[in-house]
Amino acid sequence: MASDSTASATASQAPPSPREENLPQKAYAPTVVSPHDWPARKKWANVILISAQATLSPVCSTFLAVGAQQADIDLHVTSPVVGGLPVAVFVLGLGLGPLYLAPLSEMFGRRIVYVVSFGLFALLNMGCALVQTDSGLIILRLLAGLAGSAGPSLGGGSIGDMFTREQRGGAQALYGFGPTFGPALGGIIGGYVAERAGWRWLMWTMAIAAATTTLLSVLFLHETYKPYLDARADGKRSAPTTIGFRKGITRPIRMFFFSPIVTAMSLYMALIYGVLYLHFVTIPLLFGPRSIHGLFTYGWKNGNEGLAYLGAGLGCYVSTVFCLFTLNRSYRALAKKYGYQKPEFRMLFMQIGMIFVPAGLFIYGWSAQFQTHFMVPLLGAAIFAFGMLITYICIQTYLVDAFAEYAASALAATIILRSICGAVFSIVGAKLYERLGYGWGTSVLAFISVGALPIPALFWVFGPKLREKKFLG
Repeated sequence: MASDSTASATASQAPPSPREENLPQKAYAPTVVSPHDWPARKKWANVILISAQATLSPVCSTFLAVGAQQADIDLHVTSPVVGGLPVAVFVLGLGLGPLYLAPLSEMFGRRIVYVVSFGLFALLNMGCALVQTDSGLIILRLLAGLAGSAGPSLGGGSIGDMFTREQRGGAQALYGFGPTFGPALGGIIGGYVAERAGWRWLMWTMAIAAATTTLLSVLFLHETYKPYLDARADGKRSAPTTIGFRKGITRPIRMFFFSPIVTAMSLYMALIYGVLYLHFVTIPLLFGPRSIHGLFTYGWKNGNEGLAYLGAGLGCYVSTVFCLFTLNRSYRALAKKYGYQKPEFRMLFMQIGMIFVPAGLFIYGWSAQFQTHFMVPLLGAAIFAFGMLITYICIQTYLVDAFAEYAASALAATIILRSICGAVFSIVGAKLYERLGYGWGTSVLAFISVGALPIPALFWVFGPKLREKKFLG
């Protein structure tokens, strides 16, 4: 970390190159210390709290995937589609929440959105633990997804608030670990909790963890959004804006439709995130205690099927460490080589990650199809998750680099489609494997991933021109 800070300080003292690309910034009065200039300890305390929120929400998404059968029996659910809805609507809520939370954070600051949203998230999980009907559980899970979406959607923007381009790669890697590893962690923990204490204690566990995180955020989370900090210093209640509330609140959806770089990144993010959730909710098919739909299973019992999530979890862990040590260094090296900075320098590692995604999928699907040793499909899951997280982090960092103070809205736009895909894949995943088997079912997704491989190269060439068309509204 220290070497990153030193290198950044040295870079900031050097005279700017005439070719250097600078992000458009508004002129704000220097009434408060910029979060870029905060001490490292203050920055990383914020990152840890934000990452905790960004991890707990995805953990909650798969908690009920492993406890679904218990919940169905307890609430007298007989339809497999209705049984899959508590997972699906939660993921859908994670996607819809940023539509209003991100613009609100750009008007009224990040901190209030984090604290209020996660406090509601804790209360709604208490409701899920006490609910007595399947319809009540579905509604509460949708609302919990909406409330819990602040951490997964606003964190990238908060990191952009605090870290310069040369520094933010490592922080994005730590933050990105939660939204991607969280579902795997939920599967690992949830399997044992559900087996020993029942599905309701899954919800109580989440409520307790969320309440604790909310309290810590009230005490230690600092506001990072510079326009809002300056506005407060001037006695105003919201950040300065040239557009009305209606346009501000609809900015993410308009960016999705009218900003080419947001549209393209959203489509690929939706694919890999949908595949991730497909993998998580179909783990019980391949590793569960009994065969479902006539599919092969390794027959793990007594909650041990949750250990199958460690394959993807290990891939996410290795990817996080890899990105911590490489993303900042690679960006500085390219900036030094070309003599200027641009967001497209993130495309190099995005390309690397995208190559691993289909490779892992092919290994996972066909090793399961041929009923090989269980370590082989877990290896495939790890390879897929390794590439997916690299890609995820690069997309997040690229959009923060490109959109600066509107980064939260740009990231919210990508979350919309990815969460819809995650919800749909959660429902249709079992049917896909039932009809095509593990091999071809996974290969369909792998072939789509192969078709997307040229994206980073195209953005390296055409990205600067496309960024000129970015739509803020």
